Amino acid sequence: MNAPVRLVPLGGLGEIGLNALVIEAGGERILVDCGLMFAQDHHPGVDYLIPDLSYLDTPGRLRAVLLTHGHEDHIGGLPHLLRRHRVPVYGTTMTLGLVRERLAERTPTATSLLQAVAPGAWVEAGPFRVQFIRITHSTAGACALGIEVHGRRIVHTGDFKFDPTPVDAMPTDEAALARWGDEGVDLLCCDSTNAHRPGPTPSERLVGQALRRLLPEVEGRAWVATFASNIHRVQQVIEASRAVGRRVTLLGRAMVRTARIARSLGHLKPAPGDLVPEPRSRGMPRDTLTVVLTGSQAEPGSALWRVTRGLEPHHRILPGDHVFLSSRLIPGNERAIYRLIDRCIRLGARVHYEEVSEIHVSGHASAADARRMVELTRPRCVLPVHGELHHLQALVDGMRGLGYPPHRCFRAENGVVVRLDDQGIRPDGTAPTGRLYVEAGAEGDVADGALADRRRLGRAGLVLAVAAVDPAGAVVWGPRVELRGVVPEEWAAQEAREAEEELARLVRREAPEAPSAEDWETLFTVALRRHFRRRGNRRPVVVATVAEV
Repeated sequence: MNAPVRLVPLGGLGEIGLNALVIEAGGERILVDCGLMFAQDHHPGVDYLIPDLSYLDTPGRLRAVLLTHGHEDHIGGLPHLLRRHRVPVYGTTMTLGLVRERLAERTPTATSLLQAVAPGAWVEAGPFRVQFIRITHSTAGACALGIEVHGRRIVHTGDFKFDPTPVDAMPTDEAALARWGDEGVDLLCCDSTNAHRPGPTPSERLVGQALRRLLPEVEGRAWVATFASNIHRVQQVIEASRAVGRRVTLLGRAMVRTARIARSLGHLKPAPGDLVPEPRSRGMPRDTLTVVLTGSQAEPGSALWRVTRGLEPHHRILPGDHVFLSSRLIPGNERAIYRLIDRCIRLGARVHYEEVSEIHVSGHASAADARRMVELTRPRCVLPVHGELHHLQALVDGMRGLGYPPHRCFRAENGVVVRLDDQGIRPDGTAPTGRLYVEAGAEGDVADGALADRRRLGRAGLVLAVAAVDPAGAVVWGPRVELRGVVPEEWAAQEAREAEEELARLVRREAPEAPSAEDWETLFTVALRRHFRRRGNRRPVVVATVAEV
């Protein structure tokens, strides 16, 4: 009888992003991926979120981090992890090229921990033996992982699909997956993001075909927004632009950086003259240029976000331009993306996006791809990973149709410990999980209370009251009141004067008692809250400061 293995999902089960899965046996651990989630509208001032990794501080030895591919939702949390756990990080050259850039900005000494692995090769980390297996996804260098520990054999698919005609002519290594199936797989951890979609996921080459059809219709400048890590998509934009006589420039720091890494490793292969440095593109005729840029998710500060707000002085969207949002609408980002689409339309552009044009195909396994993975690996048990709850459940439902009962396949969530033993898989306790809000510039975590204050400030506005008192507590200056975001700007001065009159009446009433500066701050705060509740039931954040002079 082989020893049991425990799997502890710290992120990625029940959400898109934050992928992090601990696999442990006999007190030894590996971590598969360590990702982030980009901040959304309800995370004001936050740059991104990372999973709570405090479970890794509990007894047990972390031997290594194994990366399936280089998307931010799988690598973005590494700088935070490696500050506390100095362990080897294994991945393909493209994946580690992206990781190295991120570490150089935040944790430069950790770059020495990176260990490149070629697809097909094996690594050892304590009792774990791991093979990297080439798979197709929407970025170069993606791999599934075949994991052996204490007689148990696990295949972790990473994000994958079966693309019969990949852009780089490097299809999924089905022979290697089949060999794992022949030798026995106890557990398949399977990407579930598209498990609710019937049929196979289309080939990436369909995007190139769509661009070749659409680019000849563009009278002005063509703007193609996609993830910087989607090098296969960038390659196809370059080829489609070349076919219609356009040259390409790259806009956005992440886009430029990723393209540089991909070119150096041979994953991006423009022909001479295809790419134009951004400064040289500024004066080019609009009908001869395609701009490939970041911002397909309407991320604040991204290149397309800046362009639509006039913050890129040399690049403007004008009537006759076409904007291609060549990515999916990630759940939670829809409102921001539709606002971005509307802004592009208002500027005179025609906008192409997934719902109206064939300019995006997914990199994730649909139902037929998941079945194909099961046919190749023939696992005893299946655990859905990577997706929101309805994605995970869709994969469970699909596995029920293939004969997998609950003790062979069930839907786990973050923090649910999964035990793999001779009887199958089952829940086995819980582990601490959660999300940490990060402001990268401040290099610190944002507390929930601070985030709540920011939401309230954005929703209700701020009232500032300032005054000065003498040592006896008598008010000798002020109170003065300023409003920010409480009422429309044209009303703010009048509202502030009325609030000052309210405080002046308070001062006249309380003056005989000669309160202290601290007491005046409390009195002003309470009075202002009451004043704005009476005037339209407003509830702004009130800050009163009284200095003793």
